[in-house]
Amino acid sequence: MSKKILIIDDDRELRDFLQQALAAAGFQVQTADRGAIGLRMLLTEEFHLALIDINMPEISGPNICRALRQHDSSHNIPVVMITATFHSPEQMVAAKNDYGADDFLLKPFTGEDLQNLLKRVFLQDKNLKDNISEVQPLFDYTIPQQLQQLYREKATGLLHLTKGAAKKIIYIKDGYPIFTRSNVLSECLGRMLVAEGVMTQVDCDQSVELSKESGRLQGTVLMEQGVLTPEDLQSALVRQVTDKLLSTFAWRSGTYQFVPAKEFKQHVTRIKLTPAALIMQGINRYWTPKQLDDFLYPFNDDYLKQASNPQYRFQDIKLGKRGEAIFKSCLGVKTLGQLLLHHPLARREMQKVFAALIVSEMLERTATPDPITTEDISGEAEVEIIDEKLRHKILNDYQRIMACDYFEALGLSRQFGPGEVRKSYYRLAKEYHPDRFLDSGLSREMSHKINEMFQYLTQAYTVLSDTDSCAGYLDELVNGPKKSIDINQVIEAETAYQQGRAFLKIQRFGAAAKSLQRAIELSPEESEYMTFFAWALFKSAPGKPAIQNQAVEVLLASREINPGFDLTHLYLAQIYQSLEKERQAEKSFEMAVQANPGCTEALRELRLINLRREKGPQSKGLFNKFMKKKD
Repeated sequence: MSKKILIIDDDRELRDFLQQALAAAGFQVQTADRGAIGLRMLLTEEFHLALIDINMPEISGPNICRALRQHDSSHNIPVVMITATFHSPEQMVAAKNDYGADDFLLKPFTGEDLQNLLKRVFLQDKNLKDNISEVQPLFDYTIPQQLQQLYREKATGLLHLTKGAAKKIIYIKDGYPIFTRSNVLSECLGRMLVAEGVMTQVDCDQSVELSKESGRLQGTVLMEQGVLTPEDLQSALVRQVTDKLLSTFAWRSGTYQFVPAKEFKQHVTRIKLTPAALIMQGINRYWTPKQLDDFLYPFNDDYLKQASNPQYRFQDIKLGKRGEAIFKSCLGVKTLGQLLLHHPLARREMQKVFAALIVSEMLERTATPDPITTEDISGEAEVEIIDEKLRHKILNDYQRIMACDYFEALGLSRQFGPGEVRKSYYRLAKEYHPDRFLDSGLSREMSHKINEMFQYLTQAYTVLSDTDSCAGYLDELVNGPKKSIDINQVIEAETAYQQGRAFLKIQRFGAAAKSLQRAIELSPEESEYMTFFAWALFKSAPGKPAIQNQAVEVLLASREINPGFDLTHLYLAQIYQSLEKERQAEKSFEMAVQANPGCTEALRELRLINLRREKGPQSKGLFNKFMKKKD
């Protein structure tokens, strides 16, 4: 039986649009134009979802929701508030706590926004889950289009791909592919390195045998043999998991199935490219001329322009010099066919770029000319690998932007001129686009802050670019209470963290543990806080098993949040050593080297472990070959 939805909104046009869209999607839909009527229907009939305008005559949306939560019959009805009024993430959380709203639909919204909302609300519904996880056939363009769809939906789960006996699983986290598993023998690490000429087949065979005998990773064995340095190994592992994914672009038959998940094992060698960059590389390597011709043919008479949505327009696609020029030439005044005619000698290269830009939704297509407004968004700085300097910049930007009102966040006066809001927003949206920080080693907490800033700026642009909503927001600023965002907690957490680090340097471990524990209480998902707290805790009570075990548990939790932080693995290994768990210690030292090939303490400990092993009758003394080579 289809689900039943009630729409309560005094805007007739919006009611009609929602009713038609939801009915077309197979839902039973009823409507009410006043709050009192809608509340009576919800209390006397059975509904699976209520969409309620936040500002309603007679009874407001929040009061309807409060009333529903007070009755057993309606207590669990999912309620979505429809609003054009600004809602920061903090305000949304407050609204959920205050009157029990489950989600929000922010005006203006698209059909796609509505579809994503329904998926969120009904995610736990078995029928929808079965539909999402349905096995479907692969065609010529399935892989890149599926990657872009998952990116668009910010999905998390496993994408299963099958072609004959070949099977692959792509791990997707918040829309980003992060890892690939494969049963294709030629894609194992050793064979890849042989094909690249990095090592001989003899070295490969020997490393496989030694890996089987010792139960150690093949990469670690190759490092001990002196075939790879730690830096070489890390680069090879990233290249391996990336190539496993890219090779699927050559698959033109088979099946795929996406299985949603909330979480999965996170300690993996991560792909360091965005979906758009993967799509560009995959098309460039594997699409045939016929595929390119067939894919682009339907768009030959369409006018191409850069996407109006910065979420797609500013994706990190890693175009070359010619590719950048091609993208900049798409101004909505020439068709695809006309653009291709300008460079007949580079037609194939241009086709690959256009195909990637269209699949990645960085280009929009229109049937008639539609010139875009160009913005001054030049001068973008490169993002550096995460360190204290970048970390502080992100925190400072977060505190500054999230404490501002809309006008201040976009750098506008309250009497800004025509076109200023769009120009300002596009410049900032490019700077804070989450794609730019993909390979910066950010923890989950820091990545969340980047996403919050980006969404905050987007919401600010949505309100200020609309005359009516801008006037309403300005009136709220002048006559009502200003938006209050409590940044004090973020500042206090960072202050406690810095105090803890300072205490660690002078070996006041008890005081360090106390300060760092306070940082965790204020910011529980920040992995660096957890790592240094665990180390301070361990150092403050040497020889106490209960404390040691607690430190191990905290480090394991930190490792799950951010497996790319080498100190987490290093400290865990050192604690394992104190507990005489040599095998676990060795594996953690290896993980530290994989996370940071320049981790000298982990390399030294691995050398000492190998030297101790050489004294035993079973040792073959492989690691010293690598260390001698380094010396």
